[in-house]
Amino acid sequence: MLENLKKHYGEALTTNYNRHDTNFEWFQTDLGKPFGILKSELSSEEINLLSSLFQSIKVIDEDQYTINQRKWYDFLFSDHEHRESPLSSDHTTSLRFYYFFLKQPIDDKQNFEEAVKGIMNTDLVIWLNLSHGIMIEEKPNHILEIDSLKDLSDTLTTDFYVEPFIYIGQLQKNDHSLKEKFSLEHACFQSIHRSSNKEKVLSFYDVLPIFILRAPSMLKKEILSNHFLEIIEDKELHHTIEAFFHSNLNASSTAKRLFIHRNSLQYRLEKLLEKTGLDIRIFSNAAFIFLAIILAQHEN
Repeated sequence: MLENLKKHYGEALTTNYNRHDTNFEWFQTDLGKPFGILKSELSSEEINLLSSLFQSIKVIDEDQYTINQRKWYDFLFSDHEHRESPLSSDHTTSLRFYYFFLKQPIDDKQNFEEAVKGIMNTDLVIWLNLSHGIMIEEKPNHILEIDSLKDLSDTLTTDFYVEPFIYIGQLQKNDHSLKEKFSLEHACFQSIHRSSNKEKVLSFYDVLPIFILRAPSMLKKEILSNHFLEIIEDKELHHTIEAFFHSNLNASSTAKRLFIHRNSLQYRLEKLLEKTGLDIRIFSNAAFIFLAIILAQHEN
């Protein structure tokens, strides 16, 4: 259907969603893919027909934001380059972004947010429209609780009759790059979601291999969190990671290769986990680390 619309409206149709561009009438497909058509190219009859075929995207009234929501929204989406993060200026602080897309717009935002609070370690939800938004965890656990997110997805489906897709961001450092890291990560998940993803809960670590295949032109090392890039620059940890890979993810063999006690190796791996939220002993995390190091070192 969307391909037929592209043929009919040509350049008047865009799939690059911009909630601030009021020149377009915005809709989304059953798979949650947003698209817009120039209002100047649409008659009232066509708008009514499109609204019956697709879900109209209703923009959130930003005046409804709380003070904290407003601070975060202004920081993440305003054009001011030097606006400070709403968190303290302590650059050792970490946080994590979660991105959600709903197949159907939701009317009961308040109870939706209450359901989020009941399961997740955050009460900060920023709606970008009635079917898409972000959640910000200001004091995240280092270890991802995928099962909790799956529980949240099931709860939202059961209680609100909406089908949510939840994407889990990296453990981010609260520094001068935070806004850029968010923008790159957000664009990554939007791209993955538009590519007919069927998984209800995915982390950035799951998504990177898919992203490499589907959108390699968007990849650059800046998309990786600064916590991870600092790990690569730590010679001892980087050497430990390489030894772990060369030892086929075997801890005993790695300790022997490095001529260190197994407890010393355990300490280094825990340091990696604490800084990045990645447990290299888990295969999916190890695969991400392997690919991310290649991306960081051989971007060009």
